[in-house]
Amino acid sequence: MGRVMHCIVGASRFQMAYALFRITLGVNMFFHGFMRIISDTGAWVDSQVALFTDIATPSFLPELWVTAFLWVLPYFEVVFGILLALGLFSYWMSVTGALMMLVLIFGNTTRQAWGTVGNNMHYTLYFCILVAAHSYDWLSIDSWRSSKANNDS
Repeated sequence: MGRVMHCIVGASRFQMAYALFRITLGVNMFFHGFMRIISDTGAWVDSQVALFTDIATPSFLPELWVTAFLWVLPYFEVVFGILLALGLFSYWMSVTGALMMLVLIFGNTTRQAWGTVGNNMHYTLYFCILVAAHSYDWLSIDSWRSSKANNDS
């Protein structure tokens, strides 16, 4: 416990901010998926597919593709959120998060859901900040593994 406290006290403000931001975003993404899974994934998928087939603003994406993607998304978010919060493969999880947002933005632009796209842009910015500031990643499994490997050599 003393070593952990020493590390926390010795962290720079940027390191602390990065850790808090990464962990919080990971928890957010985890619960995006977890709550959809425990509260009836099928009903959530059906409600989202209906948005893509709405007569007023239909999407050109095939309904089968949308449905398949939406069934996978919550489970992906759970695993992704856990890895990001723990800081395991945090650089690649941050890149993956930005790419996931690109896919979501593409889908939502096809149905002209500009409010949702705007919200997705915020998440894209968050993931891009994590990518750009990755050198401050300090309170993570990755940094622990890296320091352990350096100490072992």
